[in-house]
Amino acid sequence: MRWYLVVIFAYVLAVMQTTLFAPDLLGINAFGTAVRPDLLLLVALFVSLRASPAAVFIAAWCLGLVEDLSFGHGPLGVTAMLFGLAAWGVCLLRGLFVPVRILAQVLLALAAVFAVRVPQQMLLWWLTGSRADLALALQRGCGDALYSAILAPYLFWLLARVLPKPGSLGR
Repeated sequence: MRWYLVVIFAYVLAVMQTTLFAPDLLGINAFGTAVRPDLLLLVALFVSLRASPAAVFIAAWCLGLVEDLSFGHGPLGVTAMLFGLAAWGVCLLRGLFVPVRILAQVLLALAAVFAVRVPQQMLLWWLTGSRADLALALQRGCGDALYSAILAPYLFWLLARVLPKPGSLGR
């Protein structure tokens, strides 16, 4: 895979995620909380559909670390660990669906973002000693998952045009 292109996309999307999707601009207030898409997790999902499992875990962990550093939600490494585990899980299950189908991309993004956001919120609240609120974590997870799922086919299409076909990966 052309990893330098993944790094460039990650940088551009991290800047977009922190600036454009702020609550004042393209961020949405839904479900009683601020909702934003998780563009870096979508890149990790795309990579997990195209690269080897070892490369997927490392790439997803690095993308999660970028998100940890850009947002500073709490202790460093929580998001990185969850990104790596989610991408590894997608890597194990990628033979069960056709990733070029839009419905498969939407459902994958919906499930993965929800599966990362809820434990992330709960872990961050637990590690920082804050009061954990499962209802709020579920609201944020649902909102972020829906917003990310709407944007997933467009981002996957763009990444598929720039990054190589699955047969030429790992070189």
